[in-house]
Amino acid sequence: MQRFLAGWVMVSTESGRLLDHPDELAVDLAEVRHDGNGVYTITTSTNEQLRLIKRVGPLRPGVTLEYSVSPADNAVGPDDLPAAGPAYDRVPTVELTLSERLADDEIGPALARVLAESTAARAPDGDRVFSPGGTPDLDVVQRPADAGLRAELRQRGRLPGQAARIRALALTMGVADGQPNAELLRTLLTEEERQILDRAANGERPLEDRVDRAGYLAKALGGSGVSSVVIGTAAAAFTGNPLVGIGIAVPTIVNATVGSAAERQLDGQKASGRKPAYNAERKQREYDHPGLLGLLDGAERTRPQAVKMPRATAWRNYLVRYIKPTLATAAVAGALTPFGVPALSSAMVIASSALAKSLAERLVDTKKLEFRLRRIDATERLRLSDPELYVNQLATEFSELRARLDRVVASLDPGARPAVPAVPADVPGSPPYQVGLAAQLIENVSGSARRALLGGKSASADPTALQSLLSAAGPGVLGAVTGAMGDKYFLNRDEVARDASKQWSRRHQEAAQAAALDGILGPRLRGFRDLVDRLEELTGVPPDLSTRAADRGLPVVTSPPDQSARAADRGLPVVTSPPAVPRPPARARWSAYAVQAAAGSLGGVAAAVGLDQVFDIPDLSIVLTAAGAAGSMTATPVARYTFRSRELRVHEGLETNKAVRAVNQSELIEQRAIIRYLMTQLSMRADAIIRDASPRPVVELPSSAYTDHVRAAVRRAELDNVPTRQPETSADTDARFVRVQALEQVDHCAAEIDRLTALDGPSTSSPATAPDGSRTSSPTTAPDGSRTSSPATALDGSSTSSPATAPHGSRTSSLTTARDKVRFAIERYESIADSNGLRRAFPDLGAVDPADGRPVVGGTTDQVRAGVDQAVRRLVAEPSGKPLLAERLITLEQLSRAADAVDHHAIHGTDESRAYVQNQFDQTLAEAARLWQEAGVPNGLVLPAVGVAPSAEPAVNEDEKLRQMVDRLLGSAPRPEGGPGVRRTEGCSTARRTEGGPAARRTEDGSRGR
Repeated sequence: MQRFLAGWVMVSTESGRLLDHPDELAVDLAEVRHDGNGVYTITTSTNEQLRLIKRVGPLRPGVTLEYSVSPADNAVGPDDLPAAGPAYDRVPTVELTLSERLADDEIGPALARVLAESTAARAPDGDRVFSPGGTPDLDVVQRPADAGLRAELRQRGRLPGQAARIRALALTMGVADGQPNAELLRTLLTEEERQILDRAANGERPLEDRVDRAGYLAKALGGSGVSSVVIGTAAAAFTGNPLVGIGIAVPTIVNATVGSAAERQLDGQKASGRKPAYNAERKQREYDHPGLLGLLDGAERTRPQAVKMPRATAWRNYLVRYIKPTLATAAVAGALTPFGVPALSSAMVIASSALAKSLAERLVDTKKLEFRLRRIDATERLRLSDPELYVNQLATEFSELRARLDRVVASLDPGARPAVPAVPADVPGSPPYQVGLAAQLIENVSGSARRALLGGKSASADPTALQSLLSAAGPGVLGAVTGAMGDKYFLNRDEVARDASKQWSRRHQEAAQAAALDGILGPRLRGFRDLVDRLEELTGVPPDLSTRAADRGLPVVTSPPDQSARAADRGLPVVTSPPAVPRPPARARWSAYAVQAAAGSLGGVAAAVGLDQVFDIPDLSIVLTAAGAAGSMTATPVARYTFRSRELRVHEGLETNKAVRAVNQSELIEQRAIIRYLMTQLSMRADAIIRDASPRPVVELPSSAYTDHVRAAVRRAELDNVPTRQPETSADTDARFVRVQALEQVDHCAAEIDRLTALDGPSTSSPATAPDGSRTSSPTTAPDGSRTSSPATALDGSSTSSPATAPHGSRTSSLTTARDKVRFAIERYESIADSNGLRRAFPDLGAVDPADGRPVVGGTTDQVRAGVDQAVRRLVAEPSGKPLLAERLITLEQLSRAADAVDHHAIHGTDESRAYVQNQFDQTLAEAARLWQEAGVPNGLVLPAVGVAPSAEPAVNEDEKLRQMVDRLLGSAPRPEGGPGVRRTEGCSTARRTEGGPAARRTEDGSRGR
């Protein structure tokens, strides 16, 4: 009771003292007033108030505090109190309970975190920014939990002896070296916070995948250390000389102690040595199961060269691992010998097995890695070929949409494309018995040497050489045979448990990845389904649902389905569900560890007893064998099981700190890049079909659409000037280069017309003017009464004058000059000839959709985002065999994301974070230019001109274009989303909403727009 009261009093007193001196807390508080009975009224630096009700009491084991925040609407106010009560204002109320077991140096960090989170309660909800699995490039709007973590960091930085806990906190926040977003997250911290992290660093890797040194030491001492003590005690008791026992135990303990550090070093070298082999096998699997990459029409893929990488680190590393403790043992044995301790024999025993053990361990590691590579390859191939895998469902879905468009074009059934086939695989069980036997034989060298050197003399008057050999090696041979059986028993269970745990983690990650991807794709896939359905109806092609039903595992429809059957077959790819069961432990049961240790020990004892009955071997040899078996059977399983438990905690913590089960952002970018390309490919093909099957009717367009027509024509002309992938002369390459330059000039001149027109105002904003400066007629009727095809199709100025008022002064001259430049640039484009004398005509302005030529407004990032969409369309237009297609698509997606990051940090970031994302943006843009040059595009990545939008017409995104195509097929008017001043872009890029015209632009992207 006294102990309980002491803890309660200490926590209550220290927490009260800190609240009475708020300057000692790393929270931005203006005033803390104690109202009595553990109630405090807190005023922040922004003049906001909250009420804190602090209690101290018992909590569940491992829980240091509990708190809740009641908003102001639910707080106790004056209306809820008696008339004589205090007139409290309505303020948020925080109820905090601190554990009475809270350590003295944990009270301050706990209070700082709770107060910081509570005062930031009005911040938006959502995932933390400071997290290993966050996306700080797109979302740095900090949540209350972020404020709490940063306050705890600052508070711990003020206390002594907090380095280890600061390092642990850094891993939780995702700011430790090696974590996915650590570099960017650190730019969001203050200089004080960064200095605290730097001071707490100790030079070790924060993301260490090995157990700490204490764990290795405990394993060594708990195994061979305890066994040596048991053997030494038995030898001392049998001989009556304690020095004999000391001579056996001390050198072995020294060998185990030094060997634990050497073993940890070797394990680090093993991990590095295994990576090349894993990577080589992974590349082979990726070639056989490309997933979405297999749908790209890029250059022909080549199988990676099959090179057998080393299966283990160099043998010298194994030898060093055993030489170091051997030398230390020899030094200790030499020091003990002058004192009468017979330690040299034990040192010789250890030295005799050093070489053998280095060979044995490398042999076992090599065979285990070969087995694990085969096992991983088999299980991964089964997973990658699973038709229920989300990316495989997507691949099948896109293949079906392609096939249906092929049937619309060709009006024939191209045949069924089977779903991704399952690959039969025989998953290996465990390494063969012979491997364990060979390793056990080598491992038992030390035991045989101990019996030969320390086992004493035979009772026979003249023991033969055979008797001496059998007494020394016999127990080791039989122990090796039974020990190999134990190893086989253990590995059969341990490897299965490890694999089950890894598969559980993998399925969790797949579910998160599929959910993130489906959030982007779901609406657009439904839109494409509707579009293809309408195309099939328009062209009279009966839908072939039998293939898709077979792919989904549904009954095959043999007769033409009616509308109800078509409506029933609407199954889109289904998101993979995470496992509903708890994670299985990645280790065998305790009994398997006991059987593994007992098998070899019991075999050795049985051999010693049997040989004694036949050959009368020395009694000391039997005692040493039995004592060693007893020590191994009792201590070794405990040491190995405990070490494996520590190892699992390290690995599970590593998964959390590296966000292994979270969405893989690099993989998501690759998937989004490929899907953007595939959807653009389908959209452009469907658009071409619609233009042929359902021509766009002539409609009255606003006169301001002239430059939109010009830009739309430029966009179409760009598709005619992509690399042909056919051998071409340098003259043809130069001609294509100059044509693209001319198109860029047309684009920039159109932007200049928009700028000058916007300056002139509404009275002169009619750019329905021919490029030579003459006015065109009304956009509906020509002077002869015939119907015109476009409000601004004339390029020679032959159209009649517009009734709009002509501009005056210098701006009139500038507009005329800009229109002349457009005409000259178009004439220049049409004058460029190939080596065979052929020239290309500029697309007819009346044959293009002005919605494709909406101006790009904003800054560099808006220009880049529009340029990414246009670059993807140009890639689609290139013929098959496109070089570096996947690399260019991924770089474009990275560029689009980098542009979003620059915009987001411009509003919500810090000076350091803005500089960081700007540098990433510049590097990605330079990389895109390099890839385009390497792919044979001399103009590089062409970006559109940035202009203004005089009519405030919203740009048409891919989703809206898809809906418009469906509307055209249905014969209905387009359905714009939002008003004339609202633009909403959804799809493979970050969701953005822009409100207002060119002069008033507000972007809301505080949350993740994925």
